[in-house]
Amino acid sequence: MVAALLCGLLAGCDTFAPEPTATPVTLASGIHGVVLLGPTCNDPTAASPCLEAYSARLAIFDLDGRLVGDVSSNPDGSFQLALPPGDYVIQPAAGGDPFPRAEAQNVTVLDSEMTQVEIDYETRDRANDTSH
Repeated sequence: MVAALLCGLLAGCDTFAPEPTATPVTLASGIHGVVLLGPTCNDPTAASPCLEAYSARLAIFDLDGRLVGDVSSNPDGSFQLALPPGDYVIQPAAGGDPFPRAEAQNVTVLDSEMTQVEIDYETRDRANDTSH
């Protein structure tokens, strides 16, 4: 009798299980992009800028100077980092002394959007470049 009662109670539990509900899907916000190194040849042109994918560490700071995240680009140069909406500064790590190097970039992340960024590491001082 107890077994029949227990079996009836357990079988009845299925009828009281809550129905799965659809949850709204929200897109993550943040940054994604590519890190490039160049020029990697002696005579870059607009048609052939001599850029290559570069693996680098990127530190992300809020406008108060607090580190809020960091990411390393993959061997193909790609990277992605989820961040809440806001204004940030991306500080690429030094690649060498003095080259390669990349300048810090300001970026604005909007709600439910991934902001595309390109980080360019220079292989030489283009202002004083006499190679072309």
